[in-house]
Amino acid sequence: MNKIAKFFALPAPDRTLLFQSLAAIVAMRAGVWTLPFGRARRLADAMSHPMRANSDAARPSPEKIAWAVATASRAVPSGGNCLVRALATGIVLKRYCYPSELKIGVMKPADGHFGAHAWLESGGVVVIGDFELDRYMPLGGPDSVGR
Repeated sequence: MNKIAKFFALPAPDRTLLFQSLAAIVAMRAGVWTLPFGRARRLADAMSHPMRANSDAARPSPEKIAWAVATASRAVPSGGNCLVRALATGIVLKRYCYPSELKIGVMKPADGHFGAHAWLESGGVVVIGDFELDRYMPLGGPDSVGR
């Protein structure tokens, strides 16, 4: 089954969530690429207005949102960048009234090269970017990460 057929085989709420995630990924990819980090964060905040859902049944889980962002990120060049995905996931989570906190960590591996990673937490649980987090020293709170 090709990708288009798979997409149309999904339930309508999943297709909607994928479109919302794709819009967030595209915006954050463009923002991270062209804007200073603080302005990209403000763009993410501006896109994060909560939606009014008919019921909690229509509200996707944080895990479903992470799935949609990860899936949509594969359609955008460099959309798999951890910072882009974390910011995009935050947009979609906040639209569905979930709290979220962007985390950025740094490491200096044995070979001396600097490394950084971004992930997103909601309610203290990693939603996206759970990759070798024990290797990264988180930077200060959310206010110290480029606001």
